[in-house]
Amino acid sequence: MSSCKLHVEDRIANLELALKSAQEASTDDTKSSAGDKYETTREMMQQDIARCQMQLAEAKKDELILTGLLEPNHLDFVQNGSIVETNLGIYFIAISIGVVKIDHDKVFVISNQSPIGKLLLRKKVGESFVFNNVEQRLLSIN
Repeated sequence: MSSCKLHVEDRIANLELALKSAQEASTDDTKSSAGDKYETTREMMQQDIARCQMQLAEAKKDELILTGLLEPNHLDFVQNGSIVETNLGIYFIAISIGVVKIDHDKVFVISNQSPIGKLLLRKKVGESFVFNNVEQRLLSIN
């Protein structure tokens, strides 16, 4: 989970820098003699600021989700915070990050709202599910 937290913290720091840079560029921009060009540039800067703000809000939401994850209290079925091993891979049910390498293992860090996350929720060891026409069987839940 520490790899996930570091990933989110880095993402937040980078987005905060990008937002600050975009805001400074917008403030520093002076009106040129080409009015339409200025308005187009200004609009593009506003779009950059809005995009950074949305991505930053999403990253902070991910940070809250990770902070709020408790040790699963029922290890007999998959829930948020579970580490699930199947015959084809290892999944951490948390936020959508993608593949994280931990030691020598690749762990798929997924949201419970992702297609495979939805399939895994509430499953028990020994149960199977089909994702992309491939059947997987749960070997363990931690």
